Amino acid sequence: MATDNTDIDEQLTTSGSDPVPAETESASADSTVADPDTEEGTVVGGLSENIAGALVYLFAPFIAVLFYLLEDRNEFVRFHAAQSIVVFGGFFAVGMGVFMMGFVLEFLPFVGWMLSLAISMLTFLVLAPLGFILWVLLTYKALTGERYALPVAGEVAERYV
Repeated sequence: MATDNTDIDEQLTTSGSDPVPAETESASADSTVADPDTEEGTVVGGLSENIAGALVYLFAPFIAVLFYLLEDRNEFVRFHAAQSIVVFGGFFAVGMGVFMMGFVLEFLPFVGWMLSLAISMLTFLVLAPLGFILWVLLTYKALTGERYALPVAGEVAERYV
């Protein structure tokens, strides 16, 4: 029992050749995607560059590494990702170093625990507020679209953009 499927095949190929339905085609014609080389409205992974720049600080330094590796065209996002890696990666490294030093100092007889406590408190009272202030400031600057460079970390980040 043989059937002639040419009509069905013809309908499938003509309807299958239109990959975008009519309603999404008109919607995509209305929405404009900016050129990746322009300053305003650049889309990075579906996000605007301001949002992507703020996210690298909000979830620093882990998302910053991801954005730095994945984004290769947008210099705004790459700069903020590199600066976030330098600043908050540095805070992370210093925090781990202080933790290790405090752990080692606790083994000193008599005064070790006091030295460990003093270093930990100093770190908590100085580095934590400084890190929080930088976190809020840099997130705000990136969200408003400003390419704000910190004195030392910004210069390092500029070399890797």
